[in-house]
Amino acid sequence: AMDQMGILPSDTLFVYATNHCAFYHRAYWTLRSCGHDPALVKLVQGSLDEWKECGGELEEGQLAEEDERLFRMSDLGWEEKTPTYQVVVMSDNEDVVVDMDQVLDIVNQKDTADAVIVDARSAGRFVGTAPEPRPGLRGGHMPGALNVPFTDLLDADDKTKFRPMDEVRDIFIKAGISPDASNRKVVCSCGSGVTAAALAIGLEECGLRNKEDITIFDGSWIE
Repeated sequence: AMDQMGILPSDTLFVYATNHCAFYHRAYWTLRSCGHDPALVKLVQGSLDEWKECGGELEEGQLAEEDERLFRMSDLGWEEKTPTYQVVVMSDNEDVVVDMDQVLDIVNQKDTADAVIVDARSAGRFVGTAPEPRPGLRGGHMPGALNVPFTDLLDADDKTKFRPMDEVRDIFIKAGISPDASNRKVVCSCGSGVTAAALAIGLEECGLRNKEDITIFDGSWIE
């Protein structure tokens, strides 16, 4: 995909979105955690709407159907290709995601676990009083998990901006995450592994945890 988009490992990437987009934190986290040099991936605080209001230049018009920037992974035949894009190699002990078995270990070990699970869903979904957006999915939460709705970390008027980092830090601490960074690692979860990325970013940016002590449960509540 990076080859198809013409992205080089030396490129600086700026990730932005329109206001109220809930997915761009995951795009930033994925690029930064799964191969591109983290120092070269930037999360824009502010939306495309703000860019337009400030008179920023725009490219407009529909892309032609044959434009190489429009593609589906299933059409690329990527399994048979050797990519030219080279990812940053992480250390063997630097996990960025955890699976069901690892999460079950944390739940079963309770207070003796070396990590705590933090859920990014709304308080209503967390306690089971509000319905899940996916039909038939139960409400509630994993035993022992803490709740920090991802929207609490964001500017009330512009969801592409975080609140001041001292406020973000206080929100995490009040939810039960120890300010002692050596205390426990943090596993971020949500409904489907997307908005959990906002928690992961907030934890690192506010200084409560280092990047290597933060993971995302990709399967999240659906799994």
